Amino acid sequence: MHAPSDPLMRHAGATLAEQLAARFGERIDQGLLRPGARLPSVRDCAARYRVSPATVVAAYDRLQAQGLVQAQAQRGFFV
Repeated sequence: MHAPSDPLMRHAGATLAEQLAARFGERIDQGLLRPGARLPSVRDCAARYRVSPATVVAAYDRLQAQGLVQAQAQRGFFV
């Protein structure tokens, strides 16, 4: 994954976690992230999007609640 082409908006109507979850959700829906693909680690994703690790965890938890990703203990999050 590359750095975001357009940064998350800090004063948008949605939280940073909601925006990040929406970005990954769109990539999954578009087939850019296929079943079995591993999402970036929480630390890597936080650095790339310039957000806190807690924001990434919240975004990944949101994707998990939507049934788009699964957490695997000690391995990360997968589509």
